[in-house]
Amino acid sequence: MESIKIGNTVVEYNIIKSKRKTVGIIVEPEKGVIVRSPERLSEEKIKRLIQKKSSWILEKLDRVSEVKPGPSPKEFLSGEKLPYLGRRYRLKVKEKEDIEKARIKLYRGHFYIYYPATITDEREGREAIRNELIKWYRRQADKKLRKRVDKYKKRIGVEPNSIRIKKQEKRWGSCSSKGNINFNWKIIIAPMIVVDYIVAHELVHLKHPNHSREFWELVETIIPDYEERQEWLRINGRRLTLS
Repeated sequence: MESIKIGNTVVEYNIIKSKRKTVGIIVEPEKGVIVRSPERLSEEKIKRLIQKKSSWILEKLDRVSEVKPGPSPKEFLSGEKLPYLGRRYRLKVKEKEDIEKARIKLYRGHFYIYYPATITDEREGREAIRNELIKWYRRQADKKLRKRVDKYKKRIGVEPNSIRIKKQEKRWGSCSSKGNINFNWKIIIAPMIVVDYIVAHELVHLKHPNHSREFWELVETIIPDYEERQEWLRINGRRLTLS
């Protein structure tokens, strides 16, 4: 870990050297400032480049500091709360004799989780519950998102070729050139207004493949406050998970 003083701020950074020909600087919430540079570039030249981009780096660090960290790992015990569509529901976990796998039910403000009495290992039990929860979230995402697609596709005047719910590490949604739309199942954890923004965003891509001015103008006609919803996602996106 290297460091450099920019004004009154000490900025720490990691250097990753490779056979690349140019220098790239990125700022990430967990890893901080990362400098990717050619193998033979001296540390002195790297520091000069960092100084040259100091305003940009400080601005990025300021924005990254607003991003909320991911949630603490769940134990899946009674009393914990699980998120769903922007709300948090208390968890009630019960052992059940006559089932072979965990079962999930959201009822009257509680998540009820029943797990087989045959599971005696604590770690195995948590994993079984987590796996069934993900399946539950994916089913809910498939059902809810298709309804929202039906609502917004009429207003936008498009028809997707297919809708799929997937596990995506870095994207909330994507739209292919063939008109296939993929959604990250984790967005079902977010408030519905954020879900609606993501749905509208991907449907607008059926008309405008890139993020052109025309793209954002159409998004704004459908979701007038899309920038606020986008900002919520930037700050809270890492919390949309079942860690």
